[in-house]
Amino acid sequence: MSTSKKTVKKTENAKPDTAAADAAKAEALEQPVIFEHRGLTFELPHPLDMPLELLETDDEVEAVRLMLGDEQWQAYKATKPRVRDFGALVDAISEAQGGDDESGN
Repeated sequence: MSTSKKTVKKTENAKPDTAAADAAKAEALEQPVIFEHRGLTFELPHPLDMPLELLETDDEVEAVRLMLGDEQWQAYKATKPRVRDFGALVDAISEAQGGDDESGN
């Protein structure tokens, strides 16, 4: 995993119809997945490059914080999200990783 800081940029919302294809391509090439949410661009590492601590937690908030890393988590929190907004972030992460938010994946 890279130790360099990642820049979180403000952006428009991504088109959801390409999210699954982009996620599959990124995973096949072992690249990070990039997605947009709440005007920010986030970068998730390849699943095999996620922090090991992710496997040690059952706490959804902690899991998302670990996946995003400290800098991106702080940028997200700076948007002053509410509890309902966190659910939308989880959905955006799932979609970016190729999950179907209707099936709970």
